[in-house]
Parts: sequence; C-alpha cells; structure tokens
Amino acid sequence: MRIGRHTKGGPDPQGLRDELKEVLGSERPNEKVCGPACQRTGPFKCSRDCPDIAKALSSDPERFPLETRIAPLVFELKRLAVFEPCWSCEGHNHPDGTLWKLPQVWFYCRSVAHLRVLGEGVKGLHVAEKLNVPWQVSVTHSDSDNTDTTFSLHPNIDLDTTNLGALQKDIDTIAAHLRDSVFASALALSRQAHA
Repeated sequence: MRIGRHTKGGPDPQGLRDELKEVLGSERPNEKVCGPACQRTGPFKCSRDCPDIAKALSSDPERFPLETRIAPLVFELKRLAVFEPCWSCEGHNHPDGTLWKLPQVWFYCRSVAHLRVLGEGVKGLHVAEKLNVPWQVSVTHSDSDNTDTTFSLHPNIDLDTTNLGALQKDIDTIAAHLRDSVFASALALSRQAHA
C-alpha cells in the first residue's frame, strides 16, 4: 500500500507557514525564559546554565523543584515558546543499578507542525550520531481526570537496553542543540511549504 497525500482538507499552506514562523520567531531575548517565578534581578544572561532554573521553572519550586540534570532541557524547550513543559524526570536507576525510569519531558503544544519540527530536530541529532539512542515525541496524558493532551520527549528504547549515564549525556546534547536543530527543521519544512 502506498500512503497517499491529502487531496481535500489537507493543511493550509499559509497556515503551516504561519505556524513555522511561530517557531522561528519564538525566542524572546529580552524576557526571562523562566517567567515571573525567576528571582534573579539585574543584568544577567538568561541561560540553561543558570543555577536557579530548577526552582524558577517549577510551578511549586519549594516542594517540587526540577531535577537538576533535566532542568537545562526543560529550559531549552520552554525557550522555544511554542512548547509549555509541565512535568519532567531526569531518569533513575533501581538500587541494583539497572534502569528504572527513563528521562523525559512532558509538555503542552497546540500545533502538529511544532511537534513535527521538534521530532525531526531531535531525530537529526541521532542521525548525526550526536545521541547515544534515538529519542522521540509521543502523545500522552497526565492524569485520568485531565482532558488536556500532553506530549513527551523521551528515549525510544526499552528499559533494559542502555544505561542511565548514556541517556543523561543525551539530555545534555539535546539541550545544547535543541534550538538550532528545531530551527533547521522548521526552515526546511518552510521551504517545502513555499515550493
């Protein structure tokens, strides 16, 4: 079977271009990414290396600060301004050292085009052999009584196929390259939409 393209009711090319412009224009260099919860004042560079982001990005900073290893990736995802992170985990091992929980970031997103460029951007890092394992974007939900759909960025592996150290190195790599890889993916898709 061949997968056919939509002939009716497909995406509006102008609408797609507008959604891609949202990604490409998503950075707000003069605003704090962490938002009003950020306690830092004065001239400083807002970055994923800020020691305060674990608390500043949390909706309940005193009881539930972000785990420090995943905080830079949450920062970079929020920095793109089209994704709204809502939960994260840096990954954890069982007491015997085997992998127990995968690192991941859950987020809200209103556009399938935004999800596509995120997924393609992270996939490009794996294709370029910058990641230890492939990562993916998946549809999920938080609680049974929450009707909002969320999405997850996480490794595409079984728990017994790798170690936590390799996955946490991937967190660092994705955080360092997320903006550029997502922008490159958005630009490529934008060129196709203009063709």
